[in-house]
Amino acid sequence: MEQHTVLIISESSADHAILSASLGRAVPARFNLASSESMDRPLEALLDPMVDAVIMAYGPETEYLLRLAQKNQATVPLILLLDEQDDRLAEQLREYGAQDYLVRGQLQDALVHRVLDYSIQLKRARDTIKQLSSRDSLTGALNRTGFRAHMERAMERSERYGFSTALLYINMDQFANINDHYGETDGDLLIKTISRRLINKMRSTDSIARLGGDEFAIVLEDVSSVKDVELIAEKMIKSITAPMILSEQQVSIDASIGAVIYPDDGKEFPELVDYARSAMQEAKSVAGSKFVRYSEQLSFDHGGSTSLAAELRTAVRKNQFELHYQPRIDLATGRLCGLEALLRWNHPERGLLCPGEFIAACEDMGLMRTIGYQVIQHACSAQVWMEEQGIRDVDVAVNISFSQFQDDRFGDIVKDIIKRSGSDASRLEFELTETTILKSPDAVKRRMDELRQLGISFSLDDFGTGFSQLSHLTELPISALKIDARFVRDLPNSPQQEAVCTMIIEMARRLGMMVVAEGAETHEQVEYLREQQCQQVQGFYYSPAIPLQQLPRFVKELHFKRREPLFS
Repeated sequence: MEQHTVLIISESSADHAILSASLGRAVPARFNLASSESMDRPLEALLDPMVDAVIMAYGPETEYLLRLAQKNQATVPLILLLDEQDDRLAEQLREYGAQDYLVRGQLQDALVHRVLDYSIQLKRARDTIKQLSSRDSLTGALNRTGFRAHMERAMERSERYGFSTALLYINMDQFANINDHYGETDGDLLIKTISRRLINKMRSTDSIARLGGDEFAIVLEDVSSVKDVELIAEKMIKSITAPMILSEQQVSIDASIGAVIYPDDGKEFPELVDYARSAMQEAKSVAGSKFVRYSEQLSFDHGGSTSLAAELRTAVRKNQFELHYQPRIDLATGRLCGLEALLRWNHPERGLLCPGEFIAACEDMGLMRTIGYQVIQHACSAQVWMEEQGIRDVDVAVNISFSQFQDDRFGDIVKDIIKRSGSDASRLEFELTETTILKSPDAVKRRMDELRQLGISFSLDDFGTGFSQLSHLTELPISALKIDARFVRDLPNSPQQEAVCTMIIEMARRLGMMVVAEGAETHEQVEYLREQQCQQVQGFYYSPAIPLQQLPRFVKELHFKRREPLFS
């Protein structure tokens, strides 16, 4: 049985005696005791990596110690020992970082053991989530969140030590053609191969991130000159364009690379990314692989015909965006119970593009409000169309951004869209991410309360990738949690992912919330989730996102699999 080290911090010898005896009676034996009667060096004790949990007696310095632990990013679970039950005090101390509490005189063995076991398991799950949430599930490279954190740290080091940092923004040319011709499996293989090739050309101090479907960013720390950056970029282009085998055919692909150098080209993270992307677009306007460094003298007119900004404005004006819908299946009945509306850009040259390739730019340009209202309008119209086709009792979920929630007119406009479309607001679900909530929890709650009065429900998307404020689950009107696909991918063969999934499902059950697992691709994953009493799943096992017109056929095929009456 794995052993856990528990540190007891108290000036009372009675506390030590009672708790030591209680933990010594654990069956099976799993707790090792470490005691500290003195508080001379409390931070060192709280940061000790060998300690799995701390039971700390509440006293005059407790609040200071909790703040000190937070400031130094101590992750050890802190359990307070109080004289009496005081829910108000306990809630206040939780805000300062305490995870749970025990009460003197109520130290039954089972309770003490359960609190410690849960605290240690939760801490491990959080550590796993923190690691997984900063990585791209396909390539293992950093994702957008991890990329921003690493780039900002690199900028800080540049300031401290006086060196330059370069950012390369890389895009594969005509990648959509690979997916169309060879299929998504080979497309994923190409992306993984390119990721490995890029890593082989990097130094140990450099980092790589996957920002979208076929876009990468590379952070190069301590570069001595522009010439060095050019040489590195040329090596990467040569590596990317080298032939590879897909479906027994030799394939090669071109790449466009844009670069900026910090602090010469910019001082803030958003502008550096924007400049690097602009340089990449300039490189992309020329046939073949090419490297361009950002320069104010170059023709990066955001209204120009080759810029991403101009293409997006044209897309909004010409209504080039469309929705595809990914089915959500009720695991208990096998019925279609929901759809997630997913935005696609029907690009005139590059074909159908997924959100990862343009959403960030839309946010930067302030286009998400306009696009967001178009999405809600299409989703409401889709709901009415399904009713006309006899497809009933199906929720339609729409992803909502923070910029939409910031619009003071948002509630009135949504109400007007629902009224004009004739849709059922109780079948409309808005999906929020924890990142959106964290930007302004109070403002988000007010907006959610306003929309809930219309009958709209809310789900927390990509649950498990943030995990910083569990209080949101009790304070906000959230009715469903969506388990991120990265925690489903290796089920049922990954103990870490099993632990995360079962914890989320159990937590949701106790909170009276529904759970939707994303990214289900295999029969084994679906069966595992069913056994764990996950209510709904979505993923390629049942269907990718499809145009609305294909939905009746999907429902019919689902019916034949279930051998039940087609429509209610």
